[in-house]
Order: sequence, then C-alpha cells, then structure tokens
Amino acid sequence: MLTGFEALGAASAVLQVISFASDLAVACKNAYDGATTSQDDLQRYAGRMSEAVDCVHTRCEKMSNANSKFASPKLQTIAKECKDAANKLEAEVQYVTSLQAKGDIVKSFRKAFRVSRHQKKLQALRESLSMYQQVIKTELVSHLCSQSDAIYFQQDASFGKLDTDVQFLINQLAQGITDVKDLVKREHTATRNVITEESARAEAAINSHTDSQVMELRTTAEAKRKFEAFLQSLKAPLMNQRYNEVMDSRDASFNQVFASYEDMKTMYHCDPESDGSIKDDAPEDDNPEDDDSADDYASDDDDNAEGHEISKAPRDSDDNSLVKHIHRSWVSFNSWLQSDDKLFYIQGKPGSGKSTLVKFILDQEQTNDLVQRWSPDATILSYFFWKIGSEEQKSIKGLWCSLLYQRLQDQQQLVLSILQRFSHLSRHSEYHDWAMKDLQTVWDYLANLDTRHLCIFIDGLDEIRNEDGFSKLLESIDAISIFPEIKLCVSTRPEARIVRWLKTKKAAGILLEDLTRYDMLVFVRKRFRELSPNSRVSSETSRNLRWKLVDKAQGVFLWLYLATRSVIDGIENTDSENMLFARLNALPGDLENLYIDLWQRMNAKNPVYLETARRYFRYVLQDPGLIDMTIGQDEIVFSQPLIVQIACAENLELQEKLLKGTGTIGLTEILRRCEDVTASIHNRCAGLLEVHLEEQYHRVYEKLENNSNAFGEVEFIHRTAHDFLTDTEAGRGILGCGPLSDFSLQTQLLNGLICTAIVLASELKPSYARHVIIMQITDFAKRWGNEGLQVATKMLDIVRPLYDRKFIRICQDLWVPSVPFFSQLTDDDLFDDFVISRLATETSTALATSVLRKGWAPGPDIKLFKRLSKRLFFALIKLGAVPHEYGAFYDPRMQPFARKETAFTNLLVSFIISTKWPEVEHLMRIDDELHRKELFETLEIAIYMATTCQNLNAVVSLFSFILGTGHMMMVPFGEVIDGLGEPASRYVSMFYEVNIQFLLLYLLSKIGGNLADCVLAAPQAQDVLSRIDSPLVKIRYFQLPLTKKDKLEQNIPSQRAFQRIVSPAPLLISDIEQLFDVDFEGLSQGERMPHKDKTDLYTISQYIKDVETEEVNVEDMMTSLAAENLGFCTYKEAGITPPYEYLRNARERNHREWMLFPLAMGRLEAAAAIKEGIEGHK
Repeated sequence: MLTGFEALGAASAVLQVISFASDLAVACKNAYDGATTSQDDLQRYAGRMSEAVDCVHTRCEKMSNANSKFASPKLQTIAKECKDAANKLEAEVQYVTSLQAKGDIVKSFRKAFRVSRHQKKLQALRESLSMYQQVIKTELVSHLCSQSDAIYFQQDASFGKLDTDVQFLINQLAQGITDVKDLVKREHTATRNVITEESARAEAAINSHTDSQVMELRTTAEAKRKFEAFLQSLKAPLMNQRYNEVMDSRDASFNQVFASYEDMKTMYHCDPESDGSIKDDAPEDDNPEDDDSADDYASDDDDNAEGHEISKAPRDSDDNSLVKHIHRSWVSFNSWLQSDDKLFYIQGKPGSGKSTLVKFILDQEQTNDLVQRWSPDATILSYFFWKIGSEEQKSIKGLWCSLLYQRLQDQQQLVLSILQRFSHLSRHSEYHDWAMKDLQTVWDYLANLDTRHLCIFIDGLDEIRNEDGFSKLLESIDAISIFPEIKLCVSTRPEARIVRWLKTKKAAGILLEDLTRYDMLVFVRKRFRELSPNSRVSSETSRNLRWKLVDKAQGVFLWLYLATRSVIDGIENTDSENMLFARLNALPGDLENLYIDLWQRMNAKNPVYLETARRYFRYVLQDPGLIDMTIGQDEIVFSQPLIVQIACAENLELQEKLLKGTGTIGLTEILRRCEDVTASIHNRCAGLLEVHLEEQYHRVYEKLENNSNAFGEVEFIHRTAHDFLTDTEAGRGILGCGPLSDFSLQTQLLNGLICTAIVLASELKPSYARHVIIMQITDFAKRWGNEGLQVATKMLDIVRPLYDRKFIRICQDLWVPSVPFFSQLTDDDLFDDFVISRLATETSTALATSVLRKGWAPGPDIKLFKRLSKRLFFALIKLGAVPHEYGAFYDPRMQPFARKETAFTNLLVSFIISTKWPEVEHLMRIDDELHRKELFETLEIAIYMATTCQNLNAVVSLFSFILGTGHMMMVPFGEVIDGLGEPASRYVSMFYEVNIQFLLLYLLSKIGGNLADCVLAAPQAQDVLSRIDSPLVKIRYFQLPLTKKDKLEQNIPSQRAFQRIVSPAPLLISDIEQLFDVDFEGLSQGERMPHKDKTDLYTISQYIKDVETEEVNVEDMMTSLAAENLGFCTYKEAGITPPYEYLRNARERNHREWMLFPLAMGRLEAAAAIKEGIEGHK
C-alpha cells in the first residue's frame, strides 16, 4: 500500500538538516567574530548534521522507491540543495578547526580579508537555509499533507510504527500548526533524541537554530527591560557612596598584603620611603652617606638640638620577628581567599584604616586571582556600612539589596526566573518597595539556581544603625552565608558582641593596627613629597618627622592623616625645625584629644572663626538628605549639604537677591563665594569636615568653568569625627548652643537649597531640580509646627513659579504634562489654608477642578488610600471645582495611553484598590478615633458627590488577578501594564467593567456599621440609596495561565493574548459578594465570610467556561477600553504629543510601549513628525 508517510519522512529529515545546519552556521559565525567555540563541539555538531544528511538520503530513496502520489520532485531538489549546503558548512568547520589546531585562530580571524570572505559565505548559506524553510512550508501545506490528510494519517494503522519525528510532524499538522518556527523547533528537539543521546548537551552548547532565534529576538528587548527594572528596584541612590568616599587605596599603600616573605623583608630592611614604586628624588635619597643605618632608622645618638626624642632602631632580631609576624598575618588572609573556610575578620581601632584596606583588597587583581583558586566561577561582592550615612547605607535591608543587586548584575536569566517564581516582585520599582522577607526569600531561591561561588566583603559591622542592632545583623550574616558556596570577610571595631560572635565561629583574622607600619611610612612619604621644593626643612629633619609621626600613630591611619596635615601646615607656614618637633610632640596620641588639639589650634582665639565652624558642623549634622538635580544631560543624586547650598545659606544678601529677585548676581560671583566657603571649611574645621567630589561628573564641572567645588558634598572625614562632636563632652562643647537655633539653621539651609535651584535654572540651562525640594519644604513645616508653616508657605510661594516654568519638575522630559503644584500639598491638611487662599486668587475654576481630581488619583502608594480633607474638599467645591468633569492624567507606565477620570471615580476606585491590594491586610481600620474620622469624612464626601452625579450607571474598568487558588486582588492598571504581554504568566487576569452604583455599595459595605448609619440617615443620602438599584460587574477580558501541556511542549507565544467575552453578562450578586468580600444586603462592617467550598478562582471559572470569546492582543484591548471611556484615553485625546526624536529613539531601541502598542505608537510618531515638519517620515 502506498502512503504519504515516505514523503513526510523525507520532509522531516530535511527539516532536521536545516535545523542542525543553522546551528552550525551560527557557531561558525561566532568563531569568526572571535568567540571561543571548542573544536570538539564544532566536530560534534558537524557529525550530527552529517547523520541528519544521511537520514535525508535514506528517506528520499524510500520516497522514490515507493512511487507515492505524495512524492515531491521539489522536495527532492531541496534535499539535494540542503545536502550541498551541509557539505559547504563542513568545509567551514574544517577550516575553523584547522586554525584552532595551529593556535592562531583569533589572530587569523582578525585579518579583514579572511573575516570578510568567510562571513559572506556563511551569510549566503544562512539565507539559503532560511529560503529552504519557507519552501518546505509551502510544500507541506500545498502538496504533501493538508490538515485533513494529517488527521487521516493519524487514523492509519501504520501511524504507530513511524519514527517519532514523523509522528510528531503529523500531529502538529493535524492541529493546524504550519509555522516553520514551530515545526522546526519541535522536530529539532524530537529528532535529536533519535540521532544522539547527547542532545541535551548540544542544546546547551550551541546557539538555537535560526527560527527560534527570530522568536527569541522578539522578546529580548522586553526581557532586558524587566531585568533592568528589577535591578533598579534594588539599587539605592547612594549605594556606592561609602566605597567611593573611602580614602583612595593608592594613597594608603597596602602593598604588603600580597607580598612574599622575601619582598616583605626587602620592604622593611630597606628604606620604605624609597620603595621601587615610589622613587625618591629628594636629595637625601641620592646620597647614601646621609643614612647611618641600613634600615634607615635614626641612630641612637640622632637627637635634634632641642633634645626631641626620636624612635630608636630595633635590633635585627626584633625587626625580623616583626616581619615574620606581619607576613604570617597576611599569609593567613591569602590562604583564606583560596580555601573553603567560611569566615575571616579584619579587626582594628577606630581610624586604623579598615575601610581603606577593604577597598584596596577589592581593587586588586590578586584578590580575584586567589579567590578563583577557591573556585574558578567565584564572584566578589561587597558592602560598606556607614553609620552616619543614609538609611540604605547603614541598615540590614541596605545590605541585602546591595548584595542582591551585585549578584544579579549581568544575570538576566536569573532575574527572569525570579520574576516567574515571584511575580509580585515585578511591581517593585524602587528600594522602598522591598520587604525584608522578600529579599531573603530571593536570596534563598537563588541558592538552587546560581551555581557560582560568592566571596563577600562586608566593611564596618560596628556601624550598623541602632534600629537594627548587632543581634539582627549577625543573624542576617548567618542567613547570607549559610550556603556552602558563600564565604565572608568582615571588618569591625573590637565591639564586644561582635568579638564574641567571631569567637563562636572560630574565625581566622588579623589585628590591623599591628600590621600597617610599613604602609604608614609609605603614606607619610607621599605626603611629604608633595611639599614645595622651597620648603626650609632639612632632609634629616624631614626623615625624623616622618618616623616620629608613624611611631606616634600606633597603627591608627586617621590619626596619622590628621597629624601629618598639621605638621605639613607648620612646614608651609615656615615654622622652624624646633617648632615643628614641638608641634608634633604636643599632638595627643588618641583621636579624641587630637580633634580637640587641632580645633584649639585653629579657632580657640577667634570667636568669629569658631562660630563659622560651628555652623558648618551643624549644617552637616542636620543630615538634610538627598536631592536630585539634572545639570545639562547629567542626572545626579547629591547628598546634602552642598558647597553652593552652604554659600547661599551663609549669605543673606545673596538670598535676598535670589529669593526675592531684588537684584542680579552672576554665576562668576556665586562660584567665587563657593570657593570662599570651601577654603573656610578647610581652614576652620580642624580637618573634621571635607568636601567630596564625584569624579564621574566632570561634564558638570566643565559647565561650572571647572569650579568643581560648587557642587561638592560636605561631610565628616570619618565616623569618629561625627561621634566626637555628638558623643563627647569636648565635642558637644565645640558645638555649643550658638546664636542660631536648629530651626533657624534648617531655615537657612533650606533657603540655600532653593537658591541652588534658582542658580541651576537661571545660570546652567538646561538644568532643573527634582520636586523633592517641595517635599523637603513640607517636611520642614511638619517638623516645626506653626512657626515652620509660616516659613514654609513663603518658600512655597517662591518655588511655585519655578515649578510652573518646569525648573522644578517631577519628570525629566519637558513634554510631560505637570501635575498641579497644589496637588503636591493635599496629602496633609496642614497646607489646606495655603492651597485654599492661593486658589481663591485664580480667575478660572479649571485649576481647582484639577486639584480635586488629582486628590484621589491612583498611584504607587494607593495601598495607603490617599485622601483630601473634608474642609479642603468643600472649599474646592465652593471655588467652582467640578467633581464629575473628566480629565486626562499622564502616567509614564501607560504610554501611549493616559488615565481618564473624574474626582468621584478616582475616590471610589482608589478605595476599592486600597482594600484589595496584594499583601495588605485590614488597612481600612476603625479601631481608633483618627481612622474613624477619616472614614467618616470619606463617606460624607462620597455621598455628596453621588448626589450631584447625573449618571450613577457610568462605568469604569478595574484590573484584577488571582494567583493560584488565592483571593482576587487589585492593583492600579499602571502597575501591571508592563506584564500584560508577557509570554508566560502564573495569574488569572481579568478586566472588569463596573458601574458607580457598585463602587458606592462597595464603599458602604466596607465601612459599614455605625459610621455608615450616621451618614446614611441624612435625606440626601437616602435619595442616593434610592437610585442604587442595579449595581453592575462584568468581566470584559480575561487571560488564563499557560497549561502544563503548553509548558511541556514549549507552546509559548512571544506575546500573550487576552480573551474578549463577546457578550458579557453581569455577574450574579452572590458572585460579586464572593469575589469582592462584601455583603450588600447587610452593609455590615468587615469582610464577609467566603463560602468554604467556593474559591474566587472557581467563581471566575464557572463564569467564563461557556462564554463565547475571541482572542485579542493587548493593543486591541486597550484601544477598545479607551474608545468606550472606561478609564483610559489615547495620547491624542489627552492632547499629549511626545517629540519625534523621543519616539524614534524608543522605536529603534524596541521599548516596551512599541512592543505592546506598535500601531498607537506609530500614529503618535507620525503626528509628531507632522507637527515638527519632519520630512521623509513614513
């Protein structure tokens, strides 16, 4: 009996040749591009392709011999051409492997002629293979096997005897699957099991075939966007600040860390100041007769004229013992890097250089080399605690976020796996979205996915913030390092609890102050080399001063740093040699007394200088937080206070001109004053403060005429300086009370910040400050009560014009519509009088309506239920605000759609989402007077708006989802839009259409009890209730998770579609009550008890199981919702047209909005091109 099986067998075999050949072509191309591909892998791939070619030959012969009516001459031709292509590819493989055998493949491939010639050959072969795929598709559908033929073949008695790849092909065709990408991918997988047992290894070792690459490319940009968004949520604004601000390890050499014993002996027995890395061009080093001893210590009788004591040279045996001890200590560290040991510690006094050492270790290639001896795949992570830094710099949460961020950098597949497993994390957009339990859960989850070994350095355990404490920190460290592939090196002061913990761990470690003498000598030598050649200090005196400084430091680098600066100041002031030794001898040997001494030397005799320094200290101690600014094209997060901010805060005349506009002041004058402040900090603050500059912002400094200090950050040189001022009697005495109270000081500093924003806007165009300035003003008012409110309102009047002109704004792009200025102030009734009084001067009611509408607008913090006070609401109504007037709001997450809403719909939607928000329980409480008052006012406002609403049947949309068999949850649509087109989702997702009647009933049911009774007793409330006769809830669209069959068969499209219910029927009241946890009959307080055997998922499943649906993509769904006025509108309707260049760049970079909404984005781009007169745009 003749059948079509022979021809289908041949077609299947041809598909395999195309598939393997495509793989091989990709591998060869990668090799020509310089990538490493092993010879064995290439030969193995070629061997499999050859086996597939043999299979084609065999099956084509069977097809010819069978003389079947299904036999295809064209298939014979394609088979021959595929075999020819395979032979050519084998020749390329031979060429590649021959070069590899000679060891010069990289060198050879870099020669332009060869690269060009072979890449062109490969490109032609790949194009041919692609063409063969399309011809195969035509042959299959048109001649070889229609869908009905395939179904017929499945019933044939011979079907079960066919090779598995042929059975699979027939099954696919019977289901109507004809896309080559599906047939090739599935046939490729099925036949590999027939051809070789090593198929899994081949799949991992070689790139997927061409067609699967095409499909993957369509999701690459979206995957990258999710990856970057997830990483960004873990990244705190100043994550690397502490590392960057630690003394540069080049300035405090730790070369001995990785030195051999012989090298270390050379370092210690020869002049450390003349180390090979630091050549000495001073006269004393050119004349060996200047030195009396081989180790360059002063001789026993080498005292100066005044009898100042100089360090005596140690005996050789003592010196050798010291070198051996130091070498053993560093060897123990080097050994730990290479070993399986879990924990190593670096312990040291305050200021001994622990952070500098850790930074040095992290910066050295030797560290990485040694760690990779422990494990070749090892990765190094780090975190620097900083007690006087921001919350994320001194907290356990900051530690977790930083380590996860570093661990997941360049690990896109790991991040996508995390998001698939914990899909709620995709809603995280910033550091504050993370909960501790989620951070630890993700870390634990990675243990099964991330096979790399991790070596983690954590600096400053003693600097954990008090709110967390040592106990929780040590528990977290244990949780981080519990896995066998993770090891930790920690640094700490000798805090008793930490020391006890280290002992229980039996950890190895070092005591830093015992090991740094040589490094200190090198450091001081560098500092003295920076002296002017004209300094009047003899080489002998210079040498003695250096040795005495190191002796007196007793291993504390910070003491050495400050004392060296003091001595150098004396040299530059042309002090005599006797005075220099007297100055050095008088310096106290501990940090606290050194701070006191340096302070007294600089300021004790001048009350003006003293008061200036006090203000500087107190400015920094205010810890005013972070400020975002964009200077030119650079978006920068600064840590306050800045030099320019202090310069403006210190000068009332300058404030008068900038804040009140009473005069003009140019950039040059402002920069001059910044230089004066910088010099004053250096000269008056005894080294306790320093000005830190971010080197990466060099373009900013160019705009400032290279006056980089203007935006320098003022901070304490070290935590010990901060602690000295705040925790010691002497330090508190230095701070004193001062003529300025904390209130006045904060006022000046805030005025300085506003002046900085004005300088940015007027002198450094295009630049702007972020709206965080407004938040800092409101926080100031909240802190200082009525007195602060009076000052804050004046500040708000100053910054409002800057906001209206977008010199202060929320979004970077100028085209983005601004939220009304007063909407920044409605979260707290403290500013109600200010808002009302300023709006009363407006001639139009449009602004009042916008402020009212924005009052309950859904946003990232909707779970807290944003509210307007009752007083402000009725004041806005009196000013003409219309609660039922629709308006469009820009939401960057919804591009190219905008929200379209009224104040009334916003209140109702925000309320329902806040009570159905994921992982939030019982937010709407009435267990205290404050919450009772808020709920009572919310209900009063809702009833008032309902009385004036002409159409209680007006509808809006709600987005909800169900995970597993849990409860239905709701989020603002903007929170989830990014995931709507995901290829895979674990959720059941729904778009509801609900009317205002339902939303009102929901609010009444949730508040319920006596609160609702009080409001509903009023006649106007009864009138509203009489109009509520048909609450409506419909499911308009839904999306189900992938089935297990889809996942097993990898039947995953590049973008998921939604199902549109063709004729949606309203849900039954009982189903509404089940899904939304309400009781419409009793309007009772609290949640309704759900039916024990009826889950939300079951209710949804029953509703949709028999409905007629059609598949629609995300864009069609959104366009339909917008056209029906269900809470959305297009940018065109909202009057928003982004610039053409912005849209073009987004298209070329394949941004998420172009992937989800190509038609809408294309229309936007065309409109922008017409508006801007762009010629040639299609």
